[in-house]
Amino acid sequence: MILEVQNNQCFDRSSISFFSRDDFRGNVLEALSAGYRMIALTPIDKNSPEKIIAVFADNASSSIHITGGVFDKTKFEFESFANEFPQTNYFECELSENYGYVPLNHPWLRPVRKQSVILGDKPYQFFKLEGEEVHEVAVGPIHAGVIEPGHFRFQCHGELVYNLEINLGYQHRGIEILLLEANPNQRIILSESIAGDTSIGHTFAHCNVVESLSQAQLSLRSEIIRTIASELERIAMHLSGLSGVANDIGFALPAASYGRLRTLAINSLALLCGSRFGRGLFIYGGVRFDLNDEIINAIKNNLEVIRNDITEINNYLFNSIGVLQRFEDTGTVTKELAQSIGFVGLAARSSGLEEDARISFPYSAYRYNPVSMITLSSGDVFARARLRALELDEALRFIFDQLDNLPTGDIKSQVGKIKNNSGVVSIIEGWRGEIVHLAFTDENENFVQYKIKDPSFNNWYGLSLALRNTAISDFPLCNKSFDLSYAGHDL
Repeated sequence: MILEVQNNQCFDRSSISFFSRDDFRGNVLEALSAGYRMIALTPIDKNSPEKIIAVFADNASSSIHITGGVFDKTKFEFESFANEFPQTNYFECELSENYGYVPLNHPWLRPVRKQSVILGDKPYQFFKLEGEEVHEVAVGPIHAGVIEPGHFRFQCHGELVYNLEINLGYQHRGIEILLLEANPNQRIILSESIAGDTSIGHTFAHCNVVESLSQAQLSLRSEIIRTIASELERIAMHLSGLSGVANDIGFALPAASYGRLRTLAINSLALLCGSRFGRGLFIYGGVRFDLNDEIINAIKNNLEVIRNDITEINNYLFNSIGVLQRFEDTGTVTKELAQSIGFVGLAARSSGLEEDARISFPYSAYRYNPVSMITLSSGDVFARARLRALELDEALRFIFDQLDNLPTGDIKSQVGKIKNNSGVVSIIEGWRGEIVHLAFTDENENFVQYKIKDPSFNNWYGLSLALRNTAISDFPLCNKSFDLSYAGHDL
């Protein structure tokens, strides 16, 4: 039997059924065959790795499905699901790396955050291409400027990339363990640091976890302020992404113009909470700072400039023949490939998939104030850039609508004790895509498992696919069009 719950629903740990290895495998295959998407594969208790759970998201019913498996402590083995369902590939690699599980007949067991070993201490062999005119290009992990560390190994035939292998894990900080061990007052600070450019997104998911486990009831005003902040973060980072792709093709004027507008977006966050990255805004039970008429008018003025100027800048960028020649048919990921590997967020929507947690798993004020699902089908750099522009328009519309209809009420609600022997799965839509925080407590109300999935965990492999049969000189452009997080992946 597979447990079915809703997003941010607190449930008893005892409601999860645990099966033998073979029955667990059958349940997982049944869920995947039904079209569910895996969002976690992890022990339910970090100290009891023999009991694992597989967690799935079903967009069609807006429900989350959980099944458990019990394994012999001396034999952590199961037949890999990845040959039939590639979306499970990286989850199986992570489970193997963290807890010693062996996914038998796995098609490509590789490191997740340990760069050079698999299965405990077995040396990992990178893919090798041999032949005339074949060469290998290694980039990173140390990059110029302030770029985070990551290793990219290209196997090329002439100028075309045959295979790109991406190796990460150079800066993980043990954030999941820290969240388990930290003083409750420190956990929000930790969640703000999971990925520096997604402070609001990860803190949103973390607060949802704690508030669900403590049965807190938030006011509508505080929920709307949270979603306004979330959309401001989306606007700022989409402007940053558009500036980046323009810069990577040497188109300086729109690159600088998008950067100018991003400053207005993050300054609007600072007006709200004192931090241009949204730090300090979220507290358990609501938000720390309220909106008054002066702040609302200042934010509106900033956003009005963005709304007016962005139209002209977008027209300049997307009507340029030179830009279109670089963007169109570059770094393409088809809808079929995107679905098979479990793409999420903007990258998924750029390949024609309807993946948006604000719509499929509505939470907070999105339950009452929906946003539009926007997709494009070409799956190339153009789609990933153009979709940013379209989502900017939608985010601006949403914020203006909320500011014009802001309800009265308190911004802080009482938060009680966390419920013992319970669990919760929180899904929110960060600017990159689906963020998942999963937590379980013991009989003493302490966290015994806290699992985080950043959208970059799903989408880094998509960048590898996008580079196949693409000129190696297009790598910076393709990379920026995805704009993935090293820190969010490395944890």
